[in-house]
Order: sequence, then structure tokens, then C-alpha cells
Amino acid sequence: MSSSFFTFFLISNITLSLIYCMILLIKKLLKIQITVNTQYYISVISLLLLIVPFIPFHFLKTNSFFDWMINLGASNPKLANIHSAGKTSTTSVQNANWLQDFSLSIEQSPFRMMDSIFFIVWISGMIFILLATLYSNLRIYKIRKNLQVIENKKLSTLFYTCKKDIHFNKKVVLGYSSLIKSPITFGVITPYIVIPKDISMLSTEEMKCILLHELYHCKRRDMLVNYFMCLARTVYWFNPLVWYFLNEMKTEMEISCDYAVLRSLDDESHLKYGEVILKFASLSKRTSSLLVASEISRSYKQVKRRIVKISDFRVESNMLKMKSALVFIFFLAIILMSIPSLSVLALSKEKETHPLSYTNVVYKDYSRFFDKLTASAVIYDTKMKQYTIYNKEESTTRFHPTSTYKIFSALFALDSGIISRDNSQMTWDGSLYPYEEWNKDQDLFSAMESSSSWYFQKLDHQIGKRKLQNYFEQIHYGNRDLSGDLSNYWLDGSLKISPVEQVDMLKKFYDNEFSFEPSNIQTVKDSLLLEESNGNLLSGKTGTTAVNGENISGWFVGYVETSDNTFFFAFHIQGEKDSGGSNVAEMALSILEKEHIYQSVF
Repeated sequence: MSSSFFTFFLISNITLSLIYCMILLIKKLLKIQITVNTQYYISVISLLLLIVPFIPFHFLKTNSFFDWMINLGASNPKLANIHSAGKTSTTSVQNANWLQDFSLSIEQSPFRMMDSIFFIVWISGMIFILLATLYSNLRIYKIRKNLQVIENKKLSTLFYTCKKDIHFNKKVVLGYSSLIKSPITFGVITPYIVIPKDISMLSTEEMKCILLHELYHCKRRDMLVNYFMCLARTVYWFNPLVWYFLNEMKTEMEISCDYAVLRSLDDESHLKYGEVILKFASLSKRTSSLLVASEISRSYKQVKRRIVKISDFRVESNMLKMKSALVFIFFLAIILMSIPSLSVLALSKEKETHPLSYTNVVYKDYSRFFDKLTASAVIYDTKMKQYTIYNKEESTTRFHPTSTYKIFSALFALDSGIISRDNSQMTWDGSLYPYEEWNKDQDLFSAMESSSSWYFQKLDHQIGKRKLQNYFEQIHYGNRDLSGDLSNYWLDGSLKISPVEQVDMLKKFYDNEFSFEPSNIQTVKDSLLLEESNGNLLSGKTGTTAVNGENISGWFVGYVETSDNTFFFAFHIQGEKDSGGSNVAEMALSILEKEHIYQSVF
């Protein structure tokens, strides 16, 4: 069965954490080799990696670290987790009770059952962070509502001079507020710079430092980055490495802004700028942080790093800028290469489909035959050369073929010379199954009748994976993906096929368009014969996916031979239970009878 979203999300977070560890380590090693701006911009592009797990890259055929991990797991035989459970696919000869079920049941991982718990915990954490963000926004709303626009002519002149000095012409609202202790900046569309109401303690030179710092935040659109960081904290609230990375990024943002200000000031003003930051650092500690606003000073730890950087400020050389550009390109390459390994939606690979290219299609509603189950039906009338389809979306969706693949497993074994019509017997190895029909030596006909999985697994192993892959490629069977384990690639592994493709496979098999030995085709046809009614022959194969003893998915594929026509069909159902091969076969017989194609003897 495919892994759940949370399984992939967990793996995605582990991969993400490893990538961030590598980025942080390399940045630390190269910190004297690159500019402060480059350090900050590397963090900005790295931040985009947090979006990747939610981007559906499943249309890309890209090998990724995830694929490597999944294939590593697939190399371990899953048969240890599979045992005969008591129901499923069956094939039998005329007049036998071919609707009886035999199946392989998969013991589902407890992680799937934990999905709902993980979901509740994850959502609860996000709600908590969102409430904190909402509270922060409410405080900002109050600040903006009580804002007093600056009317001080001297301060207004200084403000416009600062804007002119940094070549920033966009409208910015400058105001006072008694609700803050240190200057802040917020607002994405219209930026607001708010300074404490009591500014008597500030000199003109100090005020210039503050205005330049906040204006650079506006010019660089740092508020937009602040909002994105809040979103990242909300979604990844459980990942401490992401929090550490975001805190580091916030400090880099301030240091980068400090450097922009320092470039605008003369050397004598640099000390004054550091003093302003220290002055507001003590005041900022008295109020809680505004999550989506930029504040001139925050934690002492951050301020300490900024002061050290300010004291070490030097105009960056061209050589340093060149090295920084190369390092940035290097990081950009790492991030781009990491993207395919992080997409949760790509890895879940749900709803693999195959487009329907035919125009000779009649759509019918058979929903009443399937009760509330998710179902699809495809019937092909050879004489009319026409498809009848119920539920186009499901009919073009690929599913694991389960035991219906045994039609072609038998054909490949016959073609390989492993078995022949008269010499197909295999010895039972003594493993005990809950069906007496399986606990004995089998030939092709008895194995197809009882759907003895061990028999066909032995055939596959004798054919070998490479040769099997070539066979599936030769006949264009479904997605032709045999990357899963050889023992169960058809049940819980990689191979998938849609109902429309099942019908097409059967047509080509029946007419031997694959150019196999005609006698081998006939042998498989004979093994598929289920019953005869009024001179019409019904042949086919059922298949079931059973998880923890419940039949959750079922196939019935085959064909009906009448005196003057042949009808091919593929029926598929899904549900939480009672959705096995025998269930869908009963529904299929009702539809075939309703369409006057076949009247079953049952």
C-alpha cells in the first residue's frame, strides 16, 4: 500500500533538517569568505525549501533521495508482513464455485492508524501558533489605529532627507505611538514606521540612524519575509531546526540591514549607530515581540552579534563580492537539486492515471449496482467496436493489479519454457496456508483456479526480474514499473494498471497481438475459463487487496464469448471492507446480465 502523507512528511522533515544542517555548517565555515548580504540571501532562498513538500511534482520522473530511501525499503522482502488471510482472488473451471475467495492480506503499518492522531496534533500546534500571530497582528492593529502622524517639521524634513539618501520613493507612513518602547516597521502594501511617543531622549543624529534602519527594511521588503517566516513557523512548529534556522535568518536580516545603514553613514557615525541599537535593546526586553514586525533591537544575543559586526564593519572588496556570488550560485544549485527529494505530494504518488484516448465511448451509470462503493466498469463490444464506461475518472486511474496479473505471469512462464501445458506442476514446499487448496502441489490450472500465490511467485522468481521487466515493457502493461520487490510488486508494490488498460490488455492477449506462441495463449485461455451458460463462455480472473483482514479493493477482469461476438470487461471497486474480488464479480455479473451480455448460472 502507498505510504501515508505523514510518513512522507516525516521523511521530508528529516531530509529538510539534513539540508539545513549542511547549509548552516557551510555558511559557518565560509562566513569570512562571503558578504553579510550573501549570508542573508542564502537564507532567503533556503526558506523556499519549506514550501517544496507541498508542491505536487509527481508529474516529474526524477530520481530523488526519497526514491533511494523507498527503494532501499523495497529491497527487503515484504512477504514477512504478508500472510494468507482467508479471502480473495479465485479462478475456477466450469461449474465450480469460482466466486469463492482466497486472498493475501497485508498487515498494515500502525503508522497509518496513527495518521488521525498526527493530524490532530499537527493542526493543534498550527492553531496555537496562528493564535499567537493573530494576537501580534491585533497589537499592530491597535498601534496603527492609535497612530499619530508626525507633524514635527524638523523630523519630517529629516525623514524625507533619509528617503532621498537611500533612493527610496515609495510612500511610507511615519508616526508616533505610546504603545511601543522601540521603533518598529510593519505593513507590506503600505509600510508604517512607528517610533515611541517620547523621543526627547534621542538626538537628531540618533533619529537619523533609526529612520535609515527602518527605511532600509521597507526598501528591501523585509516585512514580506517576516510574514513568510511566520508561515514557516506555523507549519513547522514541531521542527526545532527550522526554528533555529529562522532565528538565525532574522539576525542575518538585521545585520544585513545594519550594513546598508553603515554604508550610508560616515565613519564617525558608526559608533553612534551601535549606541542606538544598545539603547533600544534594554527597552525591547520590557515588551513581548511583534511576530510580523521588524524591530530595531530584540534579544541581547542578537544585539551582541550585531554590535560585533558593526565594530568590524569594512567596505566589502570586489574580490569578496565575487567570491560571494560564486558561493551563492553553489547554494542555489544545492537547493534546486534538493527540491525533488522534498515534495511530499510527489512521493505519495496518489491517483496515477492513464488518459483515455478513445472516442467510441458510451458512458452509463451503474452506480446502483455498486451501492456506495467507489467503482468503475469498462466493457468493450468487439462487434460494435465500442467501449461502455462507468466512472471515467476511476476507469482511467491505475491500481495495483493484484491477482489479475497472474494471467500474464502464466503466459510469460509458458513463453520462457519454465512450464508447459502438460508439465506445469510445482511441488508445495510445506508452508502452511489457511486454505487447503494451497497446501498441495499445483499445476497451472489448479493454481489459477485457487489463485495460489506461491505458485506464481515461484514462476516470477524463475523468470527473473530483468526478463519480467522486458515482458511487461513488450506488452505495455500499465505503468510497467517493477521497481518493487519481486514477490509482491503486483499486490503492494510498484506495478499499476487502469481498468481501461486491463480491457486493452485482454483484447490484445485474446487476439495474440503480442505474437506469443498461439498454443501458450490457448493454454492460458483454458485456465481462465470460469463457466458456460446458454452456449456462452465466461472467462476471467478476480483479484483482491486485503489489509488487516479486510478486503478494501477488488478486480474482476475477463471476457465473454458468444456465438457471434466477444465482450471484454474490467470491473474495479474500493471500500473499507467487503470490496474484494468475489464482491465485484457478483456486481459485474449483474451488469453483464442487465446488458444482455451474459446470464450466469449462479
